[in-house]
Amino acid sequence: MIKKQTTASLIENRVENQCTNVSYPQIQGLKNKEIQEKINELIRKQIAALIPKEGCDVYEEILGVYEVKLNKKGILSIRFEFYTFPKQAANGLTVVKSITANLETGEIYQLHDLFKINSDYKILISNMIKEQIKEKDLPLINEFQGITDYEEFYLTENALVIYFQLYEYTPHSVGIPEFEIPYTKIKNLINDRGPIVRQLK
Repeated sequence: MIKKQTTASLIENRVENQCTNVSYPQIQGLKNKEIQEKINELIRKQIAALIPKEGCDVYEEILGVYEVKLNKKGILSIRFEFYTFPKQAANGLTVVKSITANLETGEIYQLHDLFKINSDYKILISNMIKEQIKEKDLPLINEFQGITDYEEFYLTENALVIYFQLYEYTPHSVGIPEFEIPYTKIKNLINDRGPIVRQLK
C-alpha cells in the first residue's frame, strides 16, 4: 500500500512517424511494481486502440495528446484526446477517452463505482446535465435520455466531468460536450470507499 506517496510520477512517451504524433504518460516510482505495470499497460492498450491500424496509408494526420486532470491523494485521472484526419476527407474526427485509477490498489473506476449502491445518482446527474444543455443552449441531434452506469468521465480536484463523443448527442460544430458536476452537489451520494471521498477530505 502507498501511504506517504499520494501522487504518481509520470514520464512522457511518444509514438511518431510520417503522419503520427501521439504523446502519452507512463507511471514510474510506485513501490508496488505490479500495480504500476497494470496501470501502465492499460494506458498503452488505450493508446493502441485509439491509433488507427491503417496508419499513414489512410490517414493524413493522427494526433494524440493527454492531460492529467487529477493526481492527488492516491487517485490518478487522465484525459486523452485523439484527432484523426483521413486523406481526402472533409473533416477530421476527435475522440476523447479517459482513465481514472487508484494508485494503491490498481483499481480502474467505472462511473457506478463512484456512488453508493442503490443511490439515485443517475437521476440527479442526468437532470444536472439537462440543465447545462439548456444553459449552454447546445443544439442536439439526438435527445438526451439520461446517463448510464458506464458513461465516460474523468475527475478533477473539485468536480466529476462527464463527456460524450462527437455526434452522440451534438453536431460536429459543438466539439466534445463536457458537463462538470461539482462534488459539493453530489457528496451525499458518493461511495465512502470511492475516489471522490478522498478529494473531499
